[in-house]
Amino acid sequence: MTGYLDRLAELLREAHGLPADHVAAVVADLGSYLARAGGAEPEDAFGPVDAFARRLAPDRASAPADEHLETWCFLADTYADEELLNRFGDEGWEVERIDPPGRFVSQRDPERPRRWEYRREMATGAGGSRAEQLARDEQLARDGWEPCGDWVVYQWFKRPKAGATDPVPVPVPVPAEPPPAPPRRRGFLHLALRTLRGRRR
Repeated sequence: MTGYLDRLAELLREAHGLPADHVAAVVADLGSYLARAGGAEPEDAFGPVDAFARRLAPDRASAPADEHLETWCFLADTYADEELLNRFGDEGWEVERIDPPGRFVSQRDPERPRRWEYRREMATGAGGSRAEQLARDEQLARDGWEPCGDWVVYQWFKRPKAGATDPVPVPVPVPAEPPPAPPRRRGFLHLALRTLRGRRR
């Protein structure tokens, strides 16, 4: 296992130019996943290391952004992702996709922001039977959840945050005051640490 993750880290740093701190966080998260999976072989879980590194590398050819919308990309580890996503969803950030390095690519309409809520599940094939996961996905769709991205073994879902008393789910607008600006830093460590510190108080 260590040899695979070491080689993956080397490829992400040297061949794909990802920052060392980001690579370390990715490798730690993958190692934690493998340990929880009972020591599964990395190549069985993720495939050949060269191909997996390419999947995790940034997509250089991204579509041009809509200039009317604010765009923000951020990282969050699995200890804090749902809490952070829901906090940012309350500020009007809608996750459009998750890019190859695992960043949440989000957009917000500054003039008409809407609130969103999020949840994370294991990706299909990463645990449980195929039938169980198909039934789960059907239930999520019935409850208004739609997939907004997946990364390695996880899948994230979003839905507009509805008013509690509305008979039909309707997106709730963000209050009339200007929505908060995107946080200055784009990494996840300061956000995750702040969240974890807040839980201890």
